[in-house]
Amino acid sequence: MSAVVTTAIFLVGVALVAGVFRGFNTSLDMLLGAAVVLLPSAWVATSLTSGRSVISPIWLGLARYSLAAAGFAVLFVLRPESGPLSVLAGSALALVLPPAVVAVSYTHLTLPTTPYV
Repeated sequence: MSAVVTTAIFLVGVALVAGVFRGFNTSLDMLLGAAVVLLPSAWVATSLTSGRSVISPIWLGLARYSLAAAGFAVLFVLRPESGPLSVLAGSALALVLPPAVVAVSYTHLTLPTTPYV
């Protein structure tokens, strides 16, 4: 779950920078694209780590991508003026960053801490 939160914080920063250079709508589209991917991801992460999940991880993964697909459909129906490239950029970062955050935090935790190694 912390990888999703770290990704969300990073994406807000990237969207703000994009908003400065490309305008408010670009920033909003990036955040909405990221939210469509991160909200189902957060639900899956919570379900898998709660210990109460009776749903198989395979079904959770299928539900995650189905919810994301439905989220994109709703996004473009409710906001047809959304820029597809901005939405794609936000969603691509939301897909790529959580595994990278986990890998970096795992590497940081497993590095030797003594100067003798």
